[in-house]
Amino acid sequence: MSFALPISPSRLARAMLVVAALGAAAGAAAAQSADEQSAYVALLYTPVGGLPPLPPVSDSLARRSGVSLLGRLGHTSRGEGALTLTSYALGVEVPRGRIRLGATLGYLSASCGAEWQGGGDDCAGDIMIGGSVRSMIANRSLSGNDAPAHGKKSSSSGSDGRLIVGFDANVGYSPRQGENAIAAAASLPTGLALQSGSVRIMPFLTPGLAYGRLSNVAYEDVDEEPTSHGAITFMIGGGAGLQFGTSGVGATVGFQRVMKSQGGATQLGIGMTWSGLTGAVRYCCFTPLGVWLGQRRRAAFVRR
Repeated sequence: MSFALPISPSRLARAMLVVAALGAAAGAAAAQSADEQSAYVALLYTPVGGLPPLPPVSDSLARRSGVSLLGRLGHTSRGEGALTLTSYALGVEVPRGRIRLGATLGYLSASCGAEWQGGGDDCAGDIMIGGSVRSMIANRSLSGNDAPAHGKKSSSSGSDGRLIVGFDANVGYSPRQGENAIAAAASLPTGLALQSGSVRIMPFLTPGLAYGRLSNVAYEDVDEEPTSHGAITFMIGGGAGLQFGTSGVGATVGFQRVMKSQGGATQLGIGMTWSGLTGAVRYCCFTPLGVWLGQRRRAAFVRR
């Protein structure tokens, strides 16, 4: 099930590109400040901006996917390699009606070269945790064949290509060596689902609006003592997702960039997903348990 769009898929795709371009222009035009730098660091050191994005949710009722396990790795290099950030994370997503609720636990490692001129805290890693809410807004056929036959449901697995628009909301936190980084973001992942045999391919783009904050930081010539700094900024991500048949196994390659007026870097990353944990648990656990209980009941009946 999906919501009807008042505009054509092609116009919606163009609108998403315009939003992404405006975000890039806004980030380049503003003068960098302590608030902007804090927002950038907070986003990059939490799962909100420190991990590659996911493709949009393509099943509005989450009937086929069930519980999902996710593994993601992100890599960012700043200052021509002077600072290298690598994030590793595991997550889980649980379907709840028309949305998917997620939780993420990860670690970000940092390595500074001799040419890095930033603060010492930039070279230290720390844990990061996050939460997410993801849903599907629209699922439209590019050929316009969305009207189902009488008494039948419309299929979303056709090979004619489908435009899928989702909504993602994410929050994140990292102690970051006592600076307490917090972050939040809302984005509209938009993808084109294509079928090639048993493999589903989905290139996607994810523009978003984010907020980052460090609550115990002091900038030279700005702060006399540690204080809080934060700001709202734009983010842009994207990539390509693969779904391998009905196995529930998927892979993603993608990028993520937090906009800032000066400097910054684009993160590159990969991800793996496995959907269908509900079915696996039912097969591995509940079925043998049911067989064992049935045998016990039959044995008790025979003894009687």
